[in-house]
Amino acid sequence: MSAALPSNRSDSRPAIAATIAPLVASGACIDVRAALAWASEVGFRGVQISALEPGLRPRDLSASARRDFAGTLARHELQCAGIDFFLPPAHLTDPAHAARAFDAIEATLEFAAQLGRAPVTLPLAPRVSCELRPAIAASADRLGVRVLLPATEEADLAAMAEPFAASIDCASVLAAGARPEELVSRSGAHLGGVRIVDLWRSGLRGPIAEPHESRLDALALRMAVETARFRGLCVLDARQWLQPRTGLQQSLARWNGLLPA
Repeated sequence: MSAALPSNRSDSRPAIAATIAPLVASGACIDVRAALAWASEVGFRGVQISALEPGLRPRDLSASARRDFAGTLARHELQCAGIDFFLPPAHLTDPAHAARAFDAIEATLEFAAQLGRAPVTLPLAPRVSCELRPAIAASADRLGVRVLLPATEEADLAAMAEPFAASIDCASVLAAGARPEELVSRSGAHLGGVRIVDLWRSGLRGPIAEPHESRLDALALRMAVETARFRGLCVLDARQWLQPRTGLQQSLARWNGLLPA
């Protein structure tokens, strides 16, 4: 099963998407549609959306609402890089919540399939036992959608099997004492997503290449991503950033300046 996003070889924009939920939550954009317009104007090729965002919860969206959102993306010339469904991890393993959690996950997978088979990211540790895993895998296989799970070390990669793949959150990898670029290089076919976010020396998640704060080797990361020939869109992940709008714009410019386009 391939979950690669459709490519446009004539598109000169970098293969980078922005998380838009932090823009709305911080008040940087008044709603999701304004966030989409801003992301397109700034020069992002795609957006990462959240299935928990009001107005984008798949179970609440009618068929016409889903088509309308897909049309809005197309009008702004944006791809859906993926859908985050960061429900409480305990809901995936607690029998009291499991049935409702699966229904919500399946609705998210269906929505992802309608948005170009965008991958869905779940907060399920690759090596944690979960009775829902076979059902999630069967639904994802049926719909042709990849499910991304967090990976912070090489042992996580070995636990991945289609339709599951690795989501490498750079700040989480740095917090675990590892190097994101090395994990990307070792991921091979298990690589499903790269979330570009620094872990500052102050302990905060933030934009890349921040003077006196940055710990992420952004150049090494970009070289690793390009060497790996990752076909999806890397995601500038602004969750928990102090100023997501400014940080996203700065990080996009800094990423663009690392290597010739």
